[in-house]
Formats: sequence, C-alpha cells, structure tokens
Amino acid sequence: LLPPANPDTSLFHLVYVDAIAIAIVGFSVTISMAKTLANKHGYQVDGNQELIALGICNSIGSLFQTFSISCSLSRSLVQEGTGGKTQLAGCLASLMILLVILATGFLFESLPQAVLSAIVIVNLKGMFMQFSDLPFFWRTSKIELTIWLTTFVSSLFLGLDYGLITAVIIALLTVIYRTQSPSYKVLGQLPDTDVYIDIDAYEEVKEIPGIKIFQINAPIYYANSDLYSNALKRKTGVNPALIMGARRKAMRKYAKEVGNANVANATVVKVDAEVDGEDATKPEEEDDEVKYPPIVIKTTFPEEMQRFMPQGENVHTVILDFTQVNFIDSVGVKTLAGIVKEYGDVAQVVNDLTRNRFFENPALKELLFHSIHDAVLGSQVREAMAERETSAPTPQDDMEPNATPTTPEA
Repeated sequence: LLPPANPDTSLFHLVYVDAIAIAIVGFSVTISMAKTLANKHGYQVDGNQELIALGICNSIGSLFQTFSISCSLSRSLVQEGTGGKTQLAGCLASLMILLVILATGFLFESLPQAVLSAIVIVNLKGMFMQFSDLPFFWRTSKIELTIWLTTFVSSLFLGLDYGLITAVIIALLTVIYRTQSPSYKVLGQLPDTDVYIDIDAYEEVKEIPGIKIFQINAPIYYANSDLYSNALKRKTGVNPALIMGARRKAMRKYAKEVGNANVANATVVKVDAEVDGEDATKPEEEDDEVKYPPIVIKTTFPEEMQRFMPQGENVHTVILDFTQVNFIDSVGVKTLAGIVKEYGDVAQVVNDLTRNRFFENPALKELLFHSIHDAVLGSQVREAMAERETSAPTPQDDMEPNATPTTPEA
C-alpha cells in the first residue's frame, strides 16, 4: 500500500482520452448491471446516485493510486448467485479478496485457470441467455434487433469503448430514421361515440362526410416537416394545388361556353381554408420575423361552374390531430402556417406554437380545440352557418316585383 499523494498532473494530456473512454464504459457497465439485477429482484436504481458514487470513489481512490472503480460483471453475478443482497455482502467479498491477496494467494497458485473460468462462465449463464431475445426482436422490431446486433458485434471486435460509441451513434441514427418514417393515419368515428381511430384498423369506423382527420405519431421538425405536408395531401386526398388548378380550368371552360372571356375575371371565388393554394399559405419573412398569412374562410364555388369540376368527395374541413406530437420546432411551425387550420390541443405543442408566434393572428387561435370531437363539432357548426348564410335571401330578392329602389334626393 502507498500513502496518499496528489496525482501527477503532468500526465493529464497523455491519458485524458483514455480516461474519458474508461469513465463512459465504466459507468455504462455499472448502470447496465445494476438495472439488470434490479429488474430481476424488483427494486429501482437511480442512475444519478450511481454516477455520484462512482465519482466519489474514483476521486478518493486516485489519491491512493488505485485502479478505476467500476462494476465487474462476473463477480456481480457470482455474488448474486450465492445469495448476496445487501452492501454487507460486498464488504465481506472485499475482505475475502484482500485476505487472498495478502495471505492465501499462494494456495490458489496451482489451481488450473480452467476451473476459475468455469465458475465465471456458469455465473454468466444469465447474460448468455439474452441471445434468446433475438427471435422476439425479429418479430417485434427490426430496428431494435439492428441495435442489439451492432452493439454486440462492435463490442466483440472493437472493444467496449468503441463498441459503446458505435451503439450510441446507431441508436441516434435510428431515432432520426423513426422520426422521418412516422405512421400517418386518417381517422374515423366509432359509431355513437366520440372515439376516433384509424379507419384501416376497424371495419366499423366510418369517416365523417366532408371532414378528414389526419394524425401523425412523431414530432414535427426540420427533418420531416416537408414529409408531413406531402403525407397530409396524399392520405387525405386534398391537394390544394390540384384543386385550385381544377377550379381555374372550370372557370375557363365556363367562360368559353358563355362566350365571354371576362367572366373568369369577374367571378369572385374564395377558396376553403383547407384547400388554399400553396403560394397563398407560405409565411412571409422580413427582417428575420415570420409573418403568417390571414386565415381564409369558406364560401361557395359558383353553382354554374360545378358541372365543369371533376367528381369527387366534397371535403370542407381537414382536422390535424396532434395528440401524439410531443414537440414542434420553428421550421415545423413555418410549415404548419401553410397547412394547419384545425388541430388538437397538446400543451407542449401549443407552447411551441405560441413561442414561435404562430397565434399572433387571432383567427388562428379560434381554430384550436381540446379534442378531435370538439374540432368535428366546431367544423359542422361552421359549415351549417355558412350554408344558411349562402341560402339567405338578399335585400334585392326581398323587394316586390313592381317596386323600384329609391335614391336620396340631392
């Protein structure tokens, strides 16, 4: 044993890279083994507490020139296999190791290493049994199977330090892949309930006429915002560009039929909120400040032109379900400024939208609902009010046939 002494700081620049790798691997092995045994015996492990304990032990041990302190897989499993459950078992094991090193080590000098290896292998049986998880991962998640095999192979051939780094990189890449390949669903209503689920999951689920409910199960950020916009148009069948093109074509056909080319320019056509053109919904940027377009309300397309429009489902509202969206970045907010008109309320997402000044337009705030059912009811009420306003007689229609309008005298 050596007396305590300050570490030689002149060696720090030579060992800091290896020291970082040893610290990461040591903590990872320790917390992994602790959680494995905790799950087996039904108790909980605090990773922060384990990290503090390792830091204190290694900081004090460095004054005595000891080896780095971490978890030993084989010895931990041997102790667990012999029935040790408390810190007292570890204390007794340490005293026994100290006794063997100082006094009785020569008695085990002639013992074949194969015997010691057999003891270790038997106690590592539980670790080797984890290979039985491979068929389960194959059936449930190919991504998790890839992470498992990559970690195992890289640790086996590259060592624990490089294997751990490789595993972390692969895990991060899989997260990016999952957010770029989320599940997009069109929801329908379960009859006589306020429950809305995937229309492809159950035959009983029916879509509400004129309403499309679109759901994503991932965050919306810079890497998948364009994918989200494209999937919305593809899954709902409501493509603003195509609808606007069809309406312009219908206007030209109508103008040609009546022989008046100016009719197309004289007819006022307002587009429904969910089928607005892409150019009209893009936010304008000026001095690094995003200005969102005004909301567009629904009116009717001239009935005399309806016969020129291609036949299809009449969708008046698209509801975006954000119940499974946990965050939105500024790029996602800019994308939503062009396509979001109805969506569900999740506190964190609303905070993100508010922070990015999405709700500066009061009309956008009115389109926020606490549930899909509230959004559906609100859409149906607005549609009914719009139809009543359209069918209401104008003051000119209320005048008697022989009556003439009066003008004020000069």
